[in-house]
Amino acid sequence: MAVTGLVCTPSAGTLDDDLAAVLDRATERVEYFFTRAESLVCTETVTVQPLNPGLGGDGFGRVIESELRLSWSPDDEGGAATEARAMRIVTRVNGRPPRPNDRNNCTTPERHDTETQVLSMLLASQRGDFTWTLAGRGKVDKRPAILLDYREREPLSMTVTVDDEDEDCLTYTLKGGGRGRIWLDAETFDVLRLDARLGGQASAPMPKALQRRPGTSPTMTVERFDTSYRFRRVQFADPEESLVLPVSSVSLRITHGAGTPRTRVMTEYRKYRRFLTGGRIVPDPALR
Repeated sequence: MAVTGLVCTPSAGTLDDDLAAVLDRATERVEYFFTRAESLVCTETVTVQPLNPGLGGDGFGRVIESELRLSWSPDDEGGAATEARAMRIVTRVNGRPPRPNDRNNCTTPERHDTETQVLSMLLASQRGDFTWTLAGRGKVDKRPAILLDYREREPLSMTVTVDDEDEDCLTYTLKGGGRGRIWLDAETFDVLRLDARLGGQASAPMPKALQRRPGTSPTMTVERFDTSYRFRRVQFADPEESLVLPVSSVSLRITHGAGTPRTRVMTEYRKYRRFLTGGRIVPDPALR
């Protein structure tokens, strides 16, 4: 049974206080995650699969394996960083070492060595860009969860540009118009799941250089861009520590006017390992 509201419905003022408290706890956990994750490296495996009109697989997919780590740098004055970014080094493409012409396939992992970490939206500096609503309670992997809905305040907009390195590759950028739901662990307030989608379709004119090509559509439209992220607790030893970390994401993208019209992108994050630095003091023998 779907829960569409809180079990108890107190006054509006109390509900607002509860929402603020939930957001503050979620922000604390995200900041802690970013701080600890800076010492982690994982293996990212991205499978890009073209789809037929029935959303089944259409031909061979492309598998890109990378080494991924987080970059997050609060300023020296103690203020919060505005976002965290994932840093990527591609290590294998379709089971073999990467080659220079792999970048011609126009897939994101091979052309972008950094990208914004999705949980940056919960940092204090970004929370004001969204409208937040408590949406009840549920469960994720048998864990009780608080449901938090969000909507970006900025209207949806889209731009299309030609890639600087390859005129056959288009880059489309979507801003604003996003909405979705976050599942927070009811006990720890860690993010367990995040679903994101567009609030509508987005269109933009094609670059003029491409409009001159025969058969090129004058516009590109993004009909759907839905992504679901999952997080789970990962245990580390020596020293003992557990962190709730990203484990997978699935994205469905449907476009018109350019490129592959239907694509599913499946990402797995595995083989987390921690790198720790240490040192020791060696006394000067002359001082003994």
